[in-house]
Amino acid sequence: MRNILLSLFLALSSIVWAADYQCVKTDNGAKLVNGGAVVWELVVKTPEGKPYIHPVALPDGHVISELRPKDHRWHTGLWFSWKFINGVNYWEPSNGKTEVESWDAVIDGLSATVTIKLRYFDDRNPSVTLLTEDRTVVFSAPDEKGSYSISFKHHFTAGGEDLVFDRTPLNIPWGGYAGLSLRMNQSVKGFKLTCENGGNTKHAVRAKPASWLDFRDEKTGLGVRFIVIKGTEQTRFYLLDGGHYCIIPSPVHEGPITCKAGESFDLEYLLKIGYNN
Repeated sequence: MRNILLSLFLALSSIVWAADYQCVKTDNGAKLVNGGAVVWELVVKTPEGKPYIHPVALPDGHVISELRPKDHRWHTGLWFSWKFINGVNYWEPSNGKTEVESWDAVIDGLSATVTIKLRYFDDRNPSVTLLTEDRTVVFSAPDEKGSYSISFKHHFTAGGEDLVFDRTPLNIPWGGYAGLSLRMNQSVKGFKLTCENGGNTKHAVRAKPASWLDFRDEKTGLGVRFIVIKGTEQTRFYLLDGGHYCIIPSPVHEGPITCKAGESFDLEYLLKIGYNN
């Protein structure tokens, strides 16, 4: 009888937990709420022109993402940005601009699929589109423990000229970054870093290719696993720590990539947030 009552209690608890969630389309994206607290929110149209996700919260409510910190105001939680396209800066506020042309969000229970069409241009010649992107972001429904995933598919097509995608050179200490980025706050300071390539420091991780990187609180078992589903030969995990924590599987870390006029290429990533199971 005791085991039956315990099983019934656990089943009812999971029902109550699930009933606290609500996934909704907003007037500017989509979000998941649990008991009034936002678990994740995708904001499509932003002052920077780049869609972002913030907050990104663990199943216990711990928000790990950081939006527009004082040290880098252009860091916006979980977002995508190229560094240089044909020598023009798209990362920091500069002539390189990213613009959302259209978007839609489809809610299915507690999961969401957001599709976004973007264009990239130099504001000194804004009528010329250098690059277009079709982006699909899929949020899974949280499981019984509250863990969930976010997948990103990026389909890029060059406009009427050949394009070179590049980064700050590696001989500069902070060089190498571009692409999908997760900026985190100071609360992750004690998280443990593990990587497929065996590295456990930012320099060791960047030294070799890897398809995944894990950043986790050993006490709770909660954290994030960043997985490269489809990258480039130049992809390496770029990390920042010591005050501003950031994970970036940079597709141009080891060198520039090119795309000829009218041709296309794809990048694909998966983030598993919560327990590592």
